[in-house]
Amino acid sequence: MSRSKSIVSLGSCAFVALTAVFPLSAHAQADPSQLGIPEETTFAIITRMSDTVAARISASSCEDTRDLLKEMRKSKGGKTSELSLEGQLLASAQTQPKLKQVVANRVGTALALKLMDCNMMNPDTLGALFDKQ
Repeated sequence: MSRSKSIVSLGSCAFVALTAVFPLSAHAQADPSQLGIPEETTFAIITRMSDTVAARISASSCEDTRDLLKEMRKSKGGKTSELSLEGQLLASAQTQPKLKQVVANRVGTALALKLMDCNMMNPDTLGALFDKQ
């Protein structure tokens, strides 16, 4: 896979997962029950998708991770109706704490580890957060 396709692939997966955790201004809320998907199935799909995104983040290079973060800063949230079925399911995590926790635990951990590995989040940066009162 070429580098640009790798970034797009990683970026699209991470964007969909992270928009489920971090609300965006124009991002509407999705409800899996409206899609006719049982809660257990939604949970299994969200878990699998989050694991896939986490694996892609873990396997990405530091340069790809930096590019991904730059792209995410530029992007704006779309309406849920414009998302794929998978995107709509992940977007539903914004209103469902159980799903939000799955995405945050899996994707957030992989992203934090990658940021530390790439020296984009170092102890000095984290220490500054504790010094503020």
